[in-house]
Amino acid sequence: MRKLLFFMIVFPVFIFGQWTENFDSGTTLPVDWAVINNGSSNGWDVRVPLFSTAHSGTNVAGLTYNNTAHDDYLITKAINVQAGISEKISFYIKSDLFLEDYEVLLSTTDQTQSAFTTVLQTTEKAPGEWTKKTFNLLTYTGQTVYVAIHATDTNQFYILADSFTVDAYPTIPPPCTSITEPANGATGVNSDGMLNWNLLSSATGYKIKVGTTSGGTDIVNNSDAGDVATFNIPGVLNAATTYYATVTPYNAIGEASGCTEISFTTAQLPANDECANAVSLPVSSTEVCTNPLNGITNGATQSTETAPTCASYGINDDVWYSFTATATTHLVTINYTDNATAVQVYSGSCGSLTAVECKYGGSGNSNVLLQNLAVGEVYYVRVYSETDTATTTSNFSICVTTPVVPANDTCDTAIAIPCGGTVEGNNALAASDTLPGSACGSSSANLKGVWYTVTANATGPVTINACGSEFDSYLRVYSGSCSGLTCVSNVSGVGYADSGCAGANLHDASTVTFNATAGTTYYVLLSGYFAAQFGRYTISVTQDCVTMGTSDVKKENSLTIYPNPFEDTLHISDVSKVKSVSITDPAGRAVKTIDNPSSALQLGDLKQGMYLVTLNMKDGSKQTIKAIKK
Repeated sequence: MRKLLFFMIVFPVFIFGQWTENFDSGTTLPVDWAVINNGSSNGWDVRVPLFSTAHSGTNVAGLTYNNTAHDDYLITKAINVQAGISEKISFYIKSDLFLEDYEVLLSTTDQTQSAFTTVLQTTEKAPGEWTKKTFNLLTYTGQTVYVAIHATDTNQFYILADSFTVDAYPTIPPPCTSITEPANGATGVNSDGMLNWNLLSSATGYKIKVGTTSGGTDIVNNSDAGDVATFNIPGVLNAATTYYATVTPYNAIGEASGCTEISFTTAQLPANDECANAVSLPVSSTEVCTNPLNGITNGATQSTETAPTCASYGINDDVWYSFTATATTHLVTINYTDNATAVQVYSGSCGSLTAVECKYGGSGNSNVLLQNLAVGEVYYVRVYSETDTATTTSNFSICVTTPVVPANDTCDTAIAIPCGGTVEGNNALAASDTLPGSACGSSSANLKGVWYTVTANATGPVTINACGSEFDSYLRVYSGSCSGLTCVSNVSGVGYADSGCAGANLHDASTVTFNATAGTTYYVLLSGYFAAQFGRYTISVTQDCVTMGTSDVKKENSLTIYPNPFEDTLHISDVSKVKSVSITDPAGRAVKTIDNPSSALQLGDLKQGMYLVTLNMKDGSKQTIKAIKK
C-alpha cells in the first residue's frame, strides 16, 4: 500500500512537463530559466519592447545591441519529455529594426554552454514580424532537456522571444479562428489586401479563401499560408469593391469545419493616386503654415510612375502633390496622426522625374528641407506609408512653407522668454551648434539649435517644455554666460531631456524641470535629437510669476499699471501724480526714460522680457513696479 501511495505522489511530478511562459510575471527572468551573456554588459533580459509590442501580454525576453559579436543564450527551464503531454516546444521570435541571426540548440544534461551540442535549427535571420517556431521533442521521450535561443549576429541590435509553450501534438482538428482585420462588414478598407487573424496553439497552418462573391475563390483558392497570423492577398484589390474571405486552421489531424466567412469593402481610389493627378499645394511666404491640406493613403495604389523612391516599402499606397517654388528654399512638412509616412520630392515632369530629396522615419512627422530650388519651377511630392502591414493607412497633413534663418541662432543672440510665456519658431535653417564644454546630455553633432533665456522670478522649480514641437526635440538648460556655460541640475540631476511630455506624443518632444535661483538668467538650447530633425517648435515656461504679476502692481499710493504682462502699450492709472518714468532691465541697465508721460506709455520698441518700471512722483517719492513685455 505504501508503494502504491508513493507512486501516486511522484507520478504527477514526473509526467506533467507541460508549461507556458510569456514573461509577464515580473521584470526578471522566470525561476529556473537561465541566460549566458558573453563578452558584453548587454544580453538577454526581460523587458517591454522598445520599437514594437509583445506577442502576448506586455513583456518579452529580449537581447540588446552591442558592437561586438554576440554569443548569448536564452535557456528554458527543464522540459520533461513525455508522450501525449510534452512532445514539442514552440515560441515566437522577431527582430526589432534589423534582421538578426540566431540558432536553436538543445541540451540533454544541464544549462551550461558546453552542454548545448544538438542543433534544432541552424542559423537564420529572425523575421521582422512575430513568427512561430515549433520543434519536435519526441526523440527525447523519457529525458529531461533544455532548449536555448543562441544569438550569433556580429552586430546585434534587438531580438525578441515570447509565448513559449511546451505541450503535446493535437489529436483532433483545431477549432476555427477569428479574423481580426479587417473587421466583418468593414468599409473603406485599404487596398493592400492584408488579412490578420488570431493564432491557435492547436493549429499548424491556415488556408485562405478570398472571392468577389460569398463563398467565392476567384481571388484566392484555398491557399496555404503556413503557421502565420497574416496573409497578403496577391495583387492590388480594386477600389470600392466588396470581397469575401475565410481563414481555416488545420493541423496533422485535419481542418477546422464551419469557419465563418467575413466580408469587407475597399476604399474609394484617391483622386491623386497618380502623378498626373497631383494635388496642387499652396506655398506659404513665411515659415508659418497658413493653409495645410489633409491627406490619406487609404485606397491608394502603387502608381505607374517609375521614378526612384528612397525607401523600398509602402509605395503600394502612394499619393501625389505638387507646388511651384516661390523661393530658392522651402520646407515640406508632413504631420501624420497614425502611421508613419515617407516623402519623396522630385523635379521634372510626370513620366520623367528626377529625385531631389527624401525623408522617412522620425517621430510624428517628415520634414523635407529643399534648397537651391528654381523659382517658378513645379516640384512633385510623393507621400506613402512606411509599412506594408495591414495598417498601412496614413492620415496626415501636408504644407509647404518658406523658412528663414532664426534671429536667435547663437547663444549671443538668445531671445528672452517672459515669466510664464510661450514662444514659437522654426529651426529648419538654424546653423549647426557647437555644444558647450558641458554638453548637457547627448553630444551628437550638427544639431540645428536655437537659443533662449529664462530669468527666474523666484527660487524654486522652473519647467521648460517643447511639447508642442513637430519633431523629436532635445532641450538643454545652462547657467553662466555664453562664454562659459554649465549644464544645470534638474529634479533628476541633469539639465537636459529628449522626452517627458505627457499623453500620446508622436513627436517625442521634451520637457525639463530644474530648481532655479531667483534673479538668475538661464540659457536654453533647443535642437532636434539628431541633425535631420527640425521644423516648427513651441517652448513654454512655467514658474512662480506671482511676485511679477498683479500683487506687485498696486503700491501704497494706489497707482497701478496695466495690463501686466503687456504687448506694446502700458497704462498708468493716475498719470497726474507722475513727473517721469524710468525703465530698466533686471540687470539695472537703463533702457528708456520718459519725461512728462501720458497715461499710455508706448513701449513697442522694447524686447520681450521683464522690466522694472519706476514712477518718479511729483512729490519726490518713487514707485517701482515689475512688468513683463510679451
